[in-house]
This record gives sequence, structure tokens and C-alpha cells, in this order.
Amino acid sequence: MLKPEHLLLTNLRKGDEKAYKHLYDLHYTNLVVYCYNLTKDQDRAEDIVQQTFVKIWMKRSTLQIHSSLKNYLYRSVYNTFIKEYRKLKREESALLEIKNSVLIDFVEKDETILEEKIQLLNRAIDQLPKKNKEVFLLSRKSGYKHKEIAKKLDISEKTVEKHISRATLMIKKWFKENNVSLLIAFLLSKY
Repeated sequence: MLKPEHLLLTNLRKGDEKAYKHLYDLHYTNLVVYCYNLTKDQDRAEDIVQQTFVKIWMKRSTLQIHSSLKNYLYRSVYNTFIKEYRKLKREESALLEIKNSVLIDFVEKDETILEEKIQLLNRAIDQLPKKNKEVFLLSRKSGYKHKEIAKKLDISEKTVEKHISRATLMIKKWFKENNVSLLIAFLLSKY
């Protein structure tokens, strides 16, 4: 007399839908719980178990099970999980590669634009009168405080403020006259 598991497998191989449904009903819930422990995602776990059962039905006539049917099901779910996991990792890797490529392009373009803006700013600064240029560069490029500039150039702090203010206005005017739109305040404060 055949064991129930062998009978179930025999009937399944013959295409018996009742045997397939019985197998499904008997193991589906436990397989989903098992797969959920692998995926930590209920929907993915259900999808993987569904895929496993579909494969079993598709290959029913050629199924070669050398262990228990239950072990075969769990191993099949695990193998499907691994296949899905590898596919997901490849997709994530490809996505990450695309994101990195886009980011690098963006940064390179941004750096190019920034370099162009700095060159334009340098051209505007070169147009300044000598003393305005000197005070402006000490303040913005070298980072000296007004008091330090005044001491270094032997002028008053008020004179330093006037030179910086005049230089800033002249640079803004140069940009306007040359149809260059920039966030001058940003560049001037960071230069």
C-alpha cells in the first residue's frame, strides 16, 4: 500500500488538480511563514511560494523527489528565494550604478559651472581699481577681518568697509553690464 505522500505525488504527476490543491492547502501557510522569515516581506513571501507552486504544477509530470515532499517544497521555496534575492541584488546594483553615474555627471557639470562662475568673478575683480581690488581680495579671498586689513594697509576700518562696498557694487554692475546672471551675494561671500 502506498503512503499518502507517495499517492499524492503519483496523482500530482498524473495532473490531478485535486491532489495539487490538497498539496497547496496542506503546505501553503507554513511555506509562507518560512519564506517570510527569509524575506521579512509578506507580499514577497507569498509571491515566492506562489511561484514555487506554479513551477511544481508546470513540471508535475517530470518531478523527481528523492526526499520527502515537504522537504522538497521547503527547498524549492528556498531556491526560489535565493534566485529572487540575487535578481534583486543585481537590479539594486544596476540602479546604484545608474544613480552614481548620474550623480557624477551632475557634480562634473556643477563643478564646470562653478569654475565658469569663478572665472567670470575673477574677470570682474580684475576690472576693479587697484585699492578696491586689494581690499576686496584680502577680505573675501584671504579671509582677513576689517580690522586686520586696516592694520595691514594702514587705513581706517571705515575706509576698508567703503572699499569692499564699492568693490561689491562695481562687480554687480560688471555682471549686469555683461548679462551674467549669478547669485553674486553667494559668490562674493564665499570668494
